[in-house]
Amino acid sequence: MLRKQTVSRRQLVVLIALVVSASACGKKKRHDEPPPRPADAAVAPADAPVAQAPPGDAGDATVAASIAAVAAPAAPGRSEHAVFQLVDNRHAAHRYTGGDLVLDAADVGFARYTRFSMPAPRWQLGQDVDGERAAIAARLAALEVPLSAEQARGITFVTARVHGENNQRITLKVNGRRPGKDASAALVAGWITVAIPIARGYFAAGENQLVLETSGGKAKVAVAWLRFGSSIGSRDPRADAVFDGDAEAVTLARDAALAWYVTIPDGAHFVAAVNAPCKVELRARASDDSFAGGLIAADSTRVDLAAMSGRVVALTLTARDCARATLRAPRITLHGPPPVALPPAEPARYVILWVMDALRADKIPIFTPGARAQTPNLDELAKTSVVFRQYYVQGNESQTSHSSMWTGLYPAVHGVRLAGVGGAWRIGAQFDVLAQEVGAAHYATLAVTGNGYVNEDGGYARGFQEFRNMMRETGVDNGIIYGQQIVDAALQKLDRHRAEPAYLFFGTIDTHGPWIARKPWINVYSPGPYHGPFQEFGTAKALGFKAGSMGCSVIPPPADVERLRAIYDSAISYQDMQVGRLVKQLQSWGIWDQTMLIITADHGEELFEDRRCGHGGSLRDSLIRVPMLIHDPARFPAGTIVEEGAEGVDLMPTVLAAIGAAVPDGPQGAPLEPLAQGVGRGWARPSYASQYEYAHGMRIGRWKIRVGARGTLLVGDMAADPGEKTNAAATHPVERRMLTDNLGMFLAVRTQWRKAEWGVVTSVTPAGARVLDEVSTR
Repeated sequence: MLRKQTVSRRQLVVLIALVVSASACGKKKRHDEPPPRPADAAVAPADAPVAQAPPGDAGDATVAASIAAVAAPAAPGRSEHAVFQLVDNRHAAHRYTGGDLVLDAADVGFARYTRFSMPAPRWQLGQDVDGERAAIAARLAALEVPLSAEQARGITFVTARVHGENNQRITLKVNGRRPGKDASAALVAGWITVAIPIARGYFAAGENQLVLETSGGKAKVAVAWLRFGSSIGSRDPRADAVFDGDAEAVTLARDAALAWYVTIPDGAHFVAAVNAPCKVELRARASDDSFAGGLIAADSTRVDLAAMSGRVVALTLTARDCARATLRAPRITLHGPPPVALPPAEPARYVILWVMDALRADKIPIFTPGARAQTPNLDELAKTSVVFRQYYVQGNESQTSHSSMWTGLYPAVHGVRLAGVGGAWRIGAQFDVLAQEVGAAHYATLAVTGNGYVNEDGGYARGFQEFRNMMRETGVDNGIIYGQQIVDAALQKLDRHRAEPAYLFFGTIDTHGPWIARKPWINVYSPGPYHGPFQEFGTAKALGFKAGSMGCSVIPPPADVERLRAIYDSAISYQDMQVGRLVKQLQSWGIWDQTMLIITADHGEELFEDRRCGHGGSLRDSLIRVPMLIHDPARFPAGTIVEEGAEGVDLMPTVLAAIGAAVPDGPQGAPLEPLAQGVGRGWARPSYASQYEYAHGMRIGRWKIRVGARGTLLVGDMAADPGEKTNAAATHPVERRMLTDNLGMFLAVRTQWRKAEWGVVTSVTPAGARVLDEVSTR
C-alpha cells in the first residue's frame, strides 16, 4: 500500500503509474466498491453525474441483478406522455463519483468538454486503442469542465487512464497556468493510470480550461477517462454508473450521481421506478441556485418539477441508502396522452415552395407578435397553416442556405460556402437534390427565381424540367425585379402544367437590397417629413456596397437608418400583397385544396443592429431566423403555432413525405409533419446555423449560443434580449453549459447526424443512442 505520510506527491504519481502498468498488457481489473459518502451529503453538488462501465465490467452481474429487482413502473396517476428519456440521452449525462467530476473519454459525449474543436480539432473521439475505446489527443489538447465551488476547492489530483509510449510525458495547465511544479506524469508503453498533483486554488467555480500537453515520443496519447478530485487509484470510476439501453435502466453506486442540463417544460414530472430499499435524490438546480427536488423510492416514483417550469436546470440524480440503486425508465413527462398522428392523406397534387430572399422572421407579426409590418394576407393564411416560429436556415447567405434546403444536408456535408477555408461554390453532383427526387415521383418540376446566385452553374437547376432565372436575363435594370413579375411568371408555368402533379419553386427578392420603398406602406411606416438620401431606394452606392460583397461599409445617421428600416418593412407588406394574389389565383383555378404551399426565406438581413447591413456577416437571429409557414391542412393542422426548433435541412424530407415519395439515405433533416401534429412538442428542440463553417450558432428555446472562429462564445437570452446585446455566459452558467453540451455534441458528429433516425441533440431516440454508443470522429 501507499503510505501518504512517507511518500512525496511526485513519488505518488510514479508509484501509481507503476502499479497500473503491471497489468497494462491485459485487461485491467476494476473494483466495484462504492466510494465513501461525502462529509456533507446534504449539500453535495447538484450537478454531479456518474460513469458508465464498459461491457464486461466486474460489476455486470451485480448491475443485472439490480435491474431485475426493480418492479415495472406503476400505472401513472395522470394521463401523461414522455418527452425526455434519460437513458436514451445517456451521452449527455455528466458523471460524478463521490462528488468528483468524471469524464468518460471513451464516449462521444466527451465532445461536450472539447471546446467545440475550435480553432482546430484537438481530439479524435471513439477510437479503438490497444483494445480500449478512447479519445486520442493532439500534442496540445484543450478541455473545458464545469465545477461547483466545492468541487473546485477539493481538487488535489487529476487522475486519468492514458495510453502512451516510453519516454513520453503529459503536463497539465489549468486556466492558463501550470498548477504546481509536479503537474505532469511520465508515461510507459501501454495503458496506465496516472495521478497528477494539482495545487489548490487553480480550479474555480464555473467553467475551467484544462490543457493537456504531450512531450516526447512519436505516438499521440489516448485517454479513456479523467477524474477531478482528491481520490486517487487505478479503479475505473465509470463503474459507478452503468446504463442499460435495452432495459431502459441506469444503475448508480452509493453517492454516485448523473446530471443532465435541460429546459423544464410547463407541467413536467420526473418519473422512474427504483429498487427497494434504495432511494435516489433528484435535484433540479438553476443558475441562481434555486432548486426543486425530491426522493425517488419504491413507494414514491415521481417528482413534480412545476417550480422550475420554463427554466434551464442541472437535473441531478444521486443514489442514496444502498450499495447500488437502479432506476428503470427514468423520464420527464407532460400531462396528456401521447400525440396522435392524423390519418394518412392523399399526396399533395401541387407543391409550391416560395423563398422570399432576405426576409427576417422578427419583422412579421405571425412569427414575432408586435412586429410593425402589415401582413393581412399572411395573417389570414396562418389560420389554415402551421407557423414555425423558431426556424433557422443553415447559412447566413443564399448559396449555403439554398444548398441545405435543396439537399437536406448540413453545410459541413454539402460544403457550399462563399468564404472561409475550403468548401465549394456549387452543389456537388454526388448529392441528391429535391427537384430530382420530386421529378422521379412523376411531378412536373418548375422554377422561376430572381436570385442571381440560385442558378444553373451552382447546381440549383438540377432536376427541374423548366428553370428560369430572371436576374440573368437581359433587360433587368439595376438588379430590380418586382415580386409581381416573378409571381406572374411562376403562375404562368404552373397554369401550363395544371393537368398533372406539379412542383413549383419560385424566389422573390423584394426584401433584398437595394431596398425599394413601396407605397402606400412607406407612408405608414415613415410618416414624417424625410429629406435624406433614401427617398425611394436604399442604394448600394450610398451604403458602400462593393461589387461581390453582401454587406455595407457605410453606417448612416439614425434618421436614415430608421428610414431604411421603414423601406424594408414596406417591402414586406408588398410581398404580403403578392401572397394574397397567389392564393386567390389558386382558389380560382380550384386547386387550392390540393396544394401544399410553403413560404420561407433563404436568410435574413441585418439593418444596422450591430453596425452592419446586408447579410453574410454574423449569426445573429436577424440573419438566420426566417419565416416558415406550411399550408397543407391534410397533414399540417390548421392554425397551429410551433415554438420548437426546426431547420432548413427539414424542407426536403418534408416535401417528399407530402407527395408520398421515399426520402433517400443522404438527407440529414426530418419531415416536419410529425412535429406539426404534436410529436416532440413540449420539449425544447434545437435550431442550428453555420457561418462558413468557421463559426456556429444554436438556439434552444429562449437561449442561444454563438461560437466564433477561435472558440469564443456568446450566450444570449433571446426573450429578454432579442437584440443580442448582452453576453450572459458568466451570469447564467447552467444555461451556458446546457448550450455547450448540445452544440458541442452536435458539432462533433454533425457530418453523420440523421434527425429522422437519431432525433435531435436535445432528445435522442433509442436508435440514435445506439449509434452514438459506437460512433467515432476524425
